[in-house]
Amino acid sequence: MLNRKDFLRCIAAFLATVPAARLSARDGKGLVWGFMPQFGNNMWGDMITPPERDGIQTRILTDEEFAVICSPGYDTRTAVRFDEALWRSLSQQIRKDGSNLLLIDLGEFVVYPSHPELAVDGSWSAEKMQAEVRRLKSMGFAVVPKLNFSCCHDFWLKDYARMVSTAKYYQVVADLIRDAYEMFDHPDFIHLGMDEEDIVEYQSRNTTLVRFRQGDLWWHDMRYFVDCVEKLDCRAWVWSDYMRRHPMDEFARKMPKTVLQSPWTYRTEKPSFDDPLIKIYLSLCEAGYDVIPCASNCYGLRENFPATAAFCKKNLPAERYKGMLMAPWVETRAPYGRLLREASSLVAEARRRVGAEGVL
Repeated sequence: MLNRKDFLRCIAAFLATVPAARLSARDGKGLVWGFMPQFGNNMWGDMITPPERDGIQTRILTDEEFAVICSPGYDTRTAVRFDEALWRSLSQQIRKDGSNLLLIDLGEFVVYPSHPELAVDGSWSAEKMQAEVRRLKSMGFAVVPKLNFSCCHDFWLKDYARMVSTAKYYQVVADLIRDAYEMFDHPDFIHLGMDEEDIVEYQSRNTTLVRFRQGDLWWHDMRYFVDCVEKLDCRAWVWSDYMRRHPMDEFARKMPKTVLQSPWTYRTEKPSFDDPLIKIYLSLCEAGYDVIPCASNCYGLRENFPATAAFCKKNLPAERYKGMLMAPWVETRAPYGRLLREASSLVAEARRRVGAEGVL
């Protein structure tokens, strides 16, 4: 018979073998406090254009930080743009500030075992990515991969981005979803992206080719992506952008209720249901969807995330409101280190305002 000391040692050994992501995602205790770091960055644009001083993210850089991103060769699509040392330090702060889930934007960052042709110079091997996932889980994070199959954000797919809705494309998508699932040690969620795919968004971009799915084709492909995820005993997670330009009744009929939704707005510091974008949060909940709204400091609005978190905690039904996601929308590189640390600190501020839910 085991004595108490040996029994506790056995229990500790068993718990060490349970994936941290499953504990944090399924224990039902508290809120998700998510943070979305960009590991890959080739999701945007068919053309490389010079940085704009008044761009969304760049307007809040100092002159010194802006000068660095304007230096020759800094903005490349042929090599990984990621500072590993910065990430190591930043991940420690993110955990200390109370985030318990990392939604990692992958894109071209890894060598996908099924499609190594999507890699760029410096892409991490699957083995290195797996090791990093294990490190982050050991810190107490749930770790979720984010791909993006929106036609507005699929430059990372290289030639396959020109094959949308073909048999070859569908096979590649299934392969990549499976690769991400394996690299991230069978996560509870896979984020599929699917934001900003419409003509309005394309009109604001300098792109060489306009591609977007409409009507039933968009829904066909969305359902296919979701099916690929659910066949892995996993849950799909998407941006809720389709709701911005289409009626709720269509969305509620065609979007599976199993799909976790992330509506977002980054330009308000005083959220209200009078704002149509904020009203989407409630409409999704009332239609039976679980939501993790997203906020950001990418426009330089420090109140956007804390105010949105407090508003959602107070005004959304608890059974549908699952937490918040911080998306800084900047590269994980030195010129943006200050903004990334600020984003992490804003999660801590939001937690202080709504209480300690979500601490693992």
